[in-house]
Amino acid sequence: AAETDPREWTTADVSGWVARVGLHEYRGAFGEGLVDGRRLLGLTLHELEHELLIPSAEHRMVIEMELGELKLRNGLLSTAERARHRKAHPCIEGWSAKEVRKLLEATGLGRFAAAFFSRGVGGDELLRMSGDELRAVMAEQASREEASAREAAAQLLAAQLEMLRAREC
Repeated sequence: AAETDPREWTTADVSGWVARVGLHEYRGAFGEGLVDGRRLLGLTLHELEHELLIPSAEHRMVIEMELGELKLRNGLLSTAERARHRKAHPCIEGWSAKEVRKLLEATGLGRFAAAFFSRGVGGDELLRMSGDELRAVMAEQASREEASAREAAAQLLAAQLEMLRAREC
């Protein structure tokens, strides 16, 4: 499916894409929902939550972000949609720690922003951080937060960073 037009994907192709973006646990939801390529490209956050029953807000955001990247790579975004997607998911090379803090706050990860800011983590360092390093910094700020919620947030941030690493800026 990676080489084909996503508008032509079967439900099996979509299931494979869901696994490739790191959300294996939702392959069944997409299959049971009969989500083919055309339906995938039109999914909204509301549908992800209420029809496919994706419980984690962070995971819904990862899916939305990855869908935007899929559409971007395949030329399926209008000029205005492309601008909105790039604004929501900007290139962060050369960013200061303050700019990284603002990004985390804007993407629903504000509860971890102070931990990254206090360490002086700028855009270049953030892009180099491994998943384990991200989790360690996030654990400093959210020691009282439930482990599963912290893990979902770490997955969201890791997915955002993976997308930004792959994108040509």
